[in-house]
Amino acid sequence: MSYTSVSFLVFLGFAACLYRRCPASWRPALVLILSYAFYLTWVPVAALLLAALTLLTFFLARASGIGGRLALAMTVFLVACLAAFKIALLFPARGLAGLIMPLGISYYTFKLISYLLDVHWGKIAPEPSIIRFAAYVSFFPQIVAGPIQRPSDFFSQLGSDQGSLADALPRIAWGFTKKLLIADNLAPTVNYVYAHVTGLQSIPLWMAFYLYPLQLYADFSGLTDIAIGTGRLFGVNGPENFNRPFTASTITEYWRRWHMSLVTWLGDYVFTPLRMATRTAGKLGLAFSITVNMVAISLWHGLTSGFLLFGFLHSVYLVAEAFTARWRSKFFKRHPAWNTPGRFLGCLLTFHLVAFALVFFRSPRVSDAFWFLQHLTTGWSNVSAVVGSMLSQISARKLGIALVGYVVLELGERYRPDLWVRNLRMSAPRSIRWSFYFAATVTLAFGFSLLVLQGSQAQSPFIYEIF
Repeated sequence: MSYTSVSFLVFLGFAACLYRRCPASWRPALVLILSYAFYLTWVPVAALLLAALTLLTFFLARASGIGGRLALAMTVFLVACLAAFKIALLFPARGLAGLIMPLGISYYTFKLISYLLDVHWGKIAPEPSIIRFAAYVSFFPQIVAGPIQRPSDFFSQLGSDQGSLADALPRIAWGFTKKLLIADNLAPTVNYVYAHVTGLQSIPLWMAFYLYPLQLYADFSGLTDIAIGTGRLFGVNGPENFNRPFTASTITEYWRRWHMSLVTWLGDYVFTPLRMATRTAGKLGLAFSITVNMVAISLWHGLTSGFLLFGFLHSVYLVAEAFTARWRSKFFKRHPAWNTPGRFLGCLLTFHLVAFALVFFRSPRVSDAFWFLQHLTTGWSNVSAVVGSMLSQISARKLGIALVGYVVLELGERYRPDLWVRNLRMSAPRSIRWSFYFAATVTLAFGFSLLVLQGSQAQSPFIYEIF
């Protein structure tokens, strides 16, 4: 069942009520049952793989003094499983991809690897309960597209009473708003341009160039908001995945704000060990470590040349930043008046570099991406006819709603009204608090009703469901 379906909301309400009525000692088992029940609504046969890899990792990690060779062998096996399914996506004509690509395999594989390596390195003790461990791997709010939560953080919260409706429901509603009001209304314009890219020039291409990053952010961060809010209903506060990435003034800062749980995971388990191994190679070792890390991020999305170029471009950006960091630091120390305009220009440059790389990420073929970039500045003579033709195929009203919604999104994430409302709620008199609860309940009920109605009309999948 999709997160944007009425059936998911019904399932979630039923599951949350069961959880709150359930004794604390039974809650891990209930979370496990609910997670597999949710998983079985997608591709039932894939649950067998999830269960098999969970059991294999659990018992290997509990083996007395798990050795480096065993840990390495199991890690390689898990990566090979993930790679095999990614390769299967390259051959849809054989019917393999739709049949065997398991939901969330990219995410639960990383959970299994982090648990295995953390136990091997002595960071955590092996989890004695197979039920608690299986609940961690299959936790349904996170299995579709993360965030990737570390085992020690999850186990410390599993079965707790820390879940709060006041914290969970607004976050879920915010995620639905991002998805259905912004991302889904931007999608027709972006999809039209990329479906007809070789027949378009100038303004339509520029529209997709700027709109796709906004769509991707609203869609993916909305999915994360729903996942985090849903997890809070079950006492689990997942890690944040985004922190206003388009306000970053450097590519390095951008990657500290975008898909943070994946980036920190790869930093801990790929980049840092690789950097330690190549530290004697100086800058060349640093460049190599950065490139491998970014290529790993790109190929995690899929084994295609477009994703590979996306990752390679970002590795070039990051290496260039690393090699010029000392020079830039000295420049801004000598010219402090440039700090504010420098940051503003840095934000503009960073966004455009990100959008440039995303053309390869989004294009169906690399040749389409090159056409796209080559024709951004051509075809201005008949631009009015081209734009008119495009507007007749898409909904200008939906596009307007999406753009207004995105402005609200940026303002909301800049000023965080949820935080000052929470502080006001905690310090206000009881009568004010209950008035707030009533107003919030009415507002959320109305908002969910609108979102459900829109979602029931056209359920579009989240972009990151396919990864």
